[in-house]
Amino acid sequence: MAFFGVSNSGGLFGLGGQSSTFQIVGVDSSLISASANAKIAQRTLASLSAEDRAAYNFGSSDDGVVPPWQQTEETKTLTQQIREVRDLTKFIDLKADDLKSVADNADKQATFALFKALSNLRILAEYASEDATSSASLARLNEQFQSGLAEVRDYLSTAELEKLELFLGEKQYKTEASTRLGKNETGFDGSLVTDDPNAAINGLTGTEVFTVSISKSGATDDITIDLGEMSGTLSLNNIKDFVNTKIEALTALDDEGEEYIKHQTRFDVRRDGSSGRYALQIDSTITEEVSLSAAASAPTLYVASAVKQLDDDYAVTSRITELNNLDGTITVDDTTSFAAIDYAATEVKGLVKEEDDDDIDPKIKEMRDKMLADALAKATEDDEETDEAEDTDNTGSLTNIDSDNKVNADTEAKRVAVDSEGGIYVVGTSSGSFGHQLNTASDEDVFLTKFDSEGNVVFSRLLGAAKSANVQSITVDADDNVILVGQTDSALSSGDVINSTDLYVQKISKRGDEIFRYQLDTYGETGASGVAVNAAGEIFVGGYTKSGISATSGFSGGSDALLLKLSSTGTLQDSTVFGTSDNEAIKGIAVDANGNLVVASEEDGNAVIRRIDSSDLTNQTSSVDLGSLGSGGSVQGVTIDNTNGKVYIAGVTKNASLDAGGAATVNGTAEGGFEGFVSGLTLSGATGLSADFTSYLSTSATDRIADVTVSDGTVYVAGSTGGTFAGETGRGSSDGFVARINGTSGAVEDIEQFGESLASSTVGGVAFTSKGDSVLEKLGLPQGTVQIDETLDIQTQTSAKVDDYFYISVDGGTKKRVELDEGDTFDDLKRKLRIAGFGKLEVEVSNTDEGQKIKISALDDGVPIEFFKGKGDRDLLERIGLEPGRILPKNEVFDISSDDDDDIAPEDDVGGVFALGLDGAIHINDKQAAKYVLGLLDSAVSTVQRAYRSLDYNPLIEQLKNGNANKGTVSPYQQAQLANLQTGLARLQSGASSSSVSLFV
Repeated sequence: MAFFGVSNSGGLFGLGGQSSTFQIVGVDSSLISASANAKIAQRTLASLSAEDRAAYNFGSSDDGVVPPWQQTEETKTLTQQIREVRDLTKFIDLKADDLKSVADNADKQATFALFKALSNLRILAEYASEDATSSASLARLNEQFQSGLAEVRDYLSTAELEKLELFLGEKQYKTEASTRLGKNETGFDGSLVTDDPNAAINGLTGTEVFTVSISKSGATDDITIDLGEMSGTLSLNNIKDFVNTKIEALTALDDEGEEYIKHQTRFDVRRDGSSGRYALQIDSTITEEVSLSAAASAPTLYVASAVKQLDDDYAVTSRITELNNLDGTITVDDTTSFAAIDYAATEVKGLVKEEDDDDIDPKIKEMRDKMLADALAKATEDDEETDEAEDTDNTGSLTNIDSDNKVNADTEAKRVAVDSEGGIYVVGTSSGSFGHQLNTASDEDVFLTKFDSEGNVVFSRLLGAAKSANVQSITVDADDNVILVGQTDSALSSGDVINSTDLYVQKISKRGDEIFRYQLDTYGETGASGVAVNAAGEIFVGGYTKSGISATSGFSGGSDALLLKLSSTGTLQDSTVFGTSDNEAIKGIAVDANGNLVVASEEDGNAVIRRIDSSDLTNQTSSVDLGSLGSGGSVQGVTIDNTNGKVYIAGVTKNASLDAGGAATVNGTAEGGFEGFVSGLTLSGATGLSADFTSYLSTSATDRIADVTVSDGTVYVAGSTGGTFAGETGRGSSDGFVARINGTSGAVEDIEQFGESLASSTVGGVAFTSKGDSVLEKLGLPQGTVQIDETLDIQTQTSAKVDDYFYISVDGGTKKRVELDEGDTFDDLKRKLRIAGFGKLEVEVSNTDEGQKIKISALDDGVPIEFFKGKGDRDLLERIGLEPGRILPKNEVFDISSDDDDDIAPEDDVGGVFALGLDGAIHINDKQAAKYVLGLLDSAVSTVQRAYRSLDYNPLIEQLKNGNANKGTVSPYQQAQLANLQTGLARLQSGASSSSVSLFV
């Protein structure tokens, strides 16, 4: 049998001529085989006696139970069905009335329960795929879909079945963790800077100086690169040669007195294949660490913000905006965009795209791809009038937010800080994953990403919350360790035993190693909003509490202000709680020149600044009440200028006279509504404090200052506005802005407004650095260490935490716990798995371009291995990218019979292994994905029906399978028919496709 269609020789969009030919558009030899088998089965049935036919049960099972898919149901519209499904409280209900008939048969009960659950999930998917379904409804539909799918997953992982093996995804004999443990690189690629490596680099004068520092075995050589010593053009190639000459000039003597070049690090020039542009490249070794520093650098501001497109189909993404010319007219110099990845949605997007592509005629697809490629080439060709271009990131990069091959997750930058080398730390919250840091939070987790001064990602870390977490403040200590504080409702360590919402503190080194995490484990709610560190590395954390934190702390009601002092290693040294029956909270902390604290707080709606003795947190030496912030007002930041004895707080207010009872001068006019404000105060001696001024930054719309920083008497604030400042241009529904303010008078000296059209920008933080624009930036190189050696263990490279665990069971036996210890690598996990698995599984650890990976397999002809999640917040499986569930021996996966199977009677050989094909993270968040999922569910329902049918022995099928159904002599007519079928099949397999060839005689 073959299907024919008409092919026209005309153009793509119309008939180009009258010639038509028939060609086969779909042929599969299985059609002939199926047809022949059906005829044989039909004749076999006809050859049976009436008594034998009666003995076979074709309509229902042996026990007379009618499965739900064969039961007559009332016809309902899709709208009626979706209403019923939306009212469901559970998808798997083993106590339902229509499951009572199979209550004593766990296998059949499973098929009935799964059929109902999958059918209801199918209704959700079908409704989501409808054109009439609003986009706003998809999120709610998907939420219920995910809940129902989770029920199915949990049921399959715990159901105790006798004859069936049911898999949510595919049948597998192996499983592999999706995470990798990273790899320390020895090379570094600078940013693209020129079209011609032999042409002079724009902006260089020949007077620039920078230093290349190479460290090895604890010793560092600082190599000065003075471009004034160069001869010839200041081109990439000449600079590369000049730097290498300087490196090679450093020699030493070996043990035999022979001179050798000390360092193997070399500079080179690379060409980017996609753009044709050139950049410097540093080639080093695993034993040498390279750092760069410029002799002269301009000061720079970095602003962290989140951008929400007005089109809700796009995720919230984050920005780091670099602003220069701080002494004059502040200007935006560069912007780095980044976002976490929604791996689940990315996977579904790829599968949906593959399915869509499968439906396209190959010739049309080829023409489409060519047109897209030509259009892309046209759009990205170099502009002859400019010498700047964006470097293209790979698909998995956080900074490639416009990739067609990935789906961004909501990523909101909240705060930013800069270390002594110019490294940029951004913290915020996200629902997505950062590389191999898998986000397993049910809501959002906290991220920390370190960038170099060129916007390259150095590393990213997730806090590892199981439920949700936020971050409120960040600071950097004298050793360039970064400290972040916030709040979480998850257990961040095994030491957290009380189920409450807690304040947390996390300290991470400049190389990405966690030094400690601290969680205040109390029965009441606590949260942190401010953090500061003194010269000794002691950490001060401010926030609030809604209960006493100890037997002696006291508590006055509402929420009270909370202040903690931790050692550099995370040990609680001191604490205090103060407040009234109203609400109080510390919002910011700074350390003064005496090592004592300046604390900014909100107290019953007022902005209050206090000085507190750091050696005795209960000792408050002075305070100033600026006045009421008004409903919705808040303190957002505090900064200190110890050189000039000044402190500044900033935030949002509705009070047009925030003047400390008349003590402070007011600058600017509050236009009404929410206003951004910054207040300056003077520190006198060890205890004195007085108000100087309050300055407003205000438009006719809503204005908010999010953060404040100071340098040498000049104050910088950053925030968001829904209006337009004088002399500026509004771009989006809400823009970001930076303002420079005189630290003595409070006069606003300059404002720079920035944003994006059709978008809303929300600024979270601002940071100042003296290591900004320099010769290194012109060369496309960052300041600081160019390649750090990270710790390549599970705790550091994934979101897993020490004491996270999972269980493993061998052949249905006792569960054995596999727990993560500090410093564990995949090799350590391999050893633990082999011990827990009694040697009845194979574990392989191998190296990839992204570091170590781990794969676990059942032994051939072995026994099933099952993995179970760790409980509560401590699951290790998900955080390293392993799915809970079973892996089977190969013979069971591929249905390969063993000698032992010969001993099983046919009537006992029922059931089997069935896979529903619903693996991966499927969703119905968009209509295309919903249509794809609909097909998966149809297939899964069909599989459940087959699993049910497999539970009853059918002698006819056994006869057909063993070739015993037809006995005796085949008639000449049947022989001729079979020969004709075989001839046609042979011709098809030989490739005969001409319409003039007859397939059958």
